[in-house]
Amino acid sequence: MWTRTIGMVAAAGAAAAVLAGCFPEDGPSTKDIPPIDELSTETSVTTTTTTRSTTANRSTGLTLATAISTAARVNNSDFHEAALEGGRLEDTSEFHFSTPDAAVNCSTVQRDVPTLACDVTDTPAQTRDYCKWEAGYIVLTDTASQGTCADTPWVWTRGSVLPFGSTISVGTFQCLSDFSGLYCLNTRSDNGFALRDGTYRTVSGADPAPAALVDGAEPTITTSGR
Repeated sequence: MWTRTIGMVAAAGAAAAVLAGCFPEDGPSTKDIPPIDELSTETSVTTTTTTRSTTANRSTGLTLATAISTAARVNNSDFHEAALEGGRLEDTSEFHFSTPDAAVNCSTVQRDVPTLACDVTDTPAQTRDYCKWEAGYIVLTDTASQGTCADTPWVWTRGSVLPFGSTISVGTFQCLSDFSGLYCLNTRSDNGFALRDGTYRTVSGADPAPAALVDGAEPTITTSGR
């Protein structure tokens, strides 16, 4: 009888040992902690913040439309005040802005179709038989063109300055002011224009962003007063 009891106790001990091996949470356990100079096997989440001052997002393959749309946006309510040539500043229902060097003034225009007009300074109007021809006006509707008949002024002067590195977005129009020039698009048609060193050319939003936007250096910026 004594021998049988001892056998039963031994068997129970063996079984307990087996169960302890299968369920480590039932008993104490140890865990090796790697030295602090070893790499962890856990994946960490990295947050990347992109900043932009006077140039557009520097991503490879950046399109002009993306460069314009991802730039810092200005508050549109700051761009209603402007003046007609020689007049006093007024608060208007349209939007007006100037480039920091005061070389270009732009205004939205009340017409049958949404219109943005920009005036390259120092370009006098010309009198033609059929109209007053504003050779210095760049006009953007669904497409861009240079020069137009405008018997009344379309572009107001002394509008608020659109800072370098900033975009104004009004209706379907977006314009980016950069130290390299002014870039404007109609976001519906994806057509627009660029003004660089007083030179006008038509552009598409699908065009690669100009190298000046992607690789340009940060310049020292001066702005003209109103």
